[in-house]
Amino acid sequence: MPSPVRLSPAVQYLQQSSAYTDIYTNAATSPLRTRTNSRHLQETISHSHPEPPRWQNPGGWGARHMHDIAPFTLWKAETRQFRFPSREEKAWIRNQFEYEGLWTTGWILCIQTASPPQPIPLTLGTMPVIFVPPGEIFTQPLPATNYSNPRLSDPCPTVEWPRMDNPTKTQIIEVLRAMTDLANVTAANFLPTWTVFELETADKRTYGLGSLPGIVAGRAALYHHKDAPFIPAIRSLTRPGLINPANGPTVQDTSNYLRQSVLTPGCRVESGLTLPGTPVTSATFATTCGVKICNASGEEVLTVPHHGFLHSKEVYHPYRAGGDHIGHIIDTRPELDIAFVKLTPAASKSFTNSCYFQATPPTRFHKGIEQLNGTWCEVDGMSSGLFTLMKQGVQARQPKRPNGHPEIDFTEWLFGHLFYVFGNTRDPISDAVCGAPIVDIETGGVSGFFHLSDGVIAYSATLDDLVTEGWSLA
Repeated sequence: MPSPVRLSPAVQYLQQSSAYTDIYTNAATSPLRTRTNSRHLQETISHSHPEPPRWQNPGGWGARHMHDIAPFTLWKAETRQFRFPSREEKAWIRNQFEYEGLWTTGWILCIQTASPPQPIPLTLGTMPVIFVPPGEIFTQPLPATNYSNPRLSDPCPTVEWPRMDNPTKTQIIEVLRAMTDLANVTAANFLPTWTVFELETADKRTYGLGSLPGIVAGRAALYHHKDAPFIPAIRSLTRPGLINPANGPTVQDTSNYLRQSVLTPGCRVESGLTLPGTPVTSATFATTCGVKICNASGEEVLTVPHHGFLHSKEVYHPYRAGGDHIGHIIDTRPELDIAFVKLTPAASKSFTNSCYFQATPPTRFHKGIEQLNGTWCEVDGMSSGLFTLMKQGVQARQPKRPNGHPEIDFTEWLFGHLFYVFGNTRDPISDAVCGAPIVDIETGGVSGFFHLSDGVIAYSATLDDLVTEGWSLA
């Protein structure tokens, strides 16, 4: 049995210093979380303690975070929508937070205050909440075009799904086909109460004021018409954080867990030196490792971010100079931004999926886009510590094709999850979190790997292809 995991001073500092990563308890949290049906790894640091339940019903809208002490509930299950606080409830919020402004934007409650609570709650009255400083206003990032016209006919009025939920893959395809004659759509972002359609720019097609339907499948329709995709393009519109992660620790966890205990998801992995002739020949690339998976034939591999190993197939932990060689790249899945690592015997024997630092340990793969909106997930990366994601929608995107090639049918588009990010994920922190599994708090299911984020919205491709190929958690 492996020896207990000891948390390095660097990562202890990382997890205790950030207002976002230390959100679950006033004391320092334990470094590992295990399930009763997995191998137990004993906590050995002096401040370890049993963890209290952190969420009530995190598998959909209406979840309550452990630091949400509001004596009321803003989620109305019968109508599937959040309501605005009453006069009495606003008085309670003012007494608690001395707010200067209070408003809702979509499915987020915004509180403007110079006195944010410590520790930070992620919900208030079960409604997702963020705190912004006096003078700052946060609204949902939205496209700036004026193409939407609610007076035009809905092109697919018979396609319906419940309020605040995701459409099915079949419904998404119906919507895309209905839009074919109206606009050249390259992607569709289905959010809880509206849809953002991304339009092709290379075709030089123009759209007039109010020329496209403002209601599609019964939802408000907005249009993004820029060269950059919607998520990267809204980077400048992300929320002004009252507690700015950029002011937190910049330390990265460089501990060698292979030598002192066991390897787990969330550990640091690093490439070998880049190849001669590349722009930087003396550099390595560090990021976060994913999960150990296996297929029906018994083959076992570790997942790592594909983009971190473009110039070297060698994988080290925690770093090349003085670290250990733990394996080499044997296969890639660029569309998922993951690569497969054949581990050395010592690294393979050491690796366990049964713990994930402070995050919920992964237990299985999710398939498809059916994960409920409002579901809370966790990630723990070597540059971030623990942070939290809330599932808030799905995306369908047209795969890129060379000029002159036939268009790909909607059934073959790329489907993925859209998350709202709560935590320490500003650049360059988020870059080094890539590859970390996104784990559903309620079920332990892995819905994807942290990949693309603008600081507020994160995108993750579904794992359908891996599941179809027969891969599962080892």
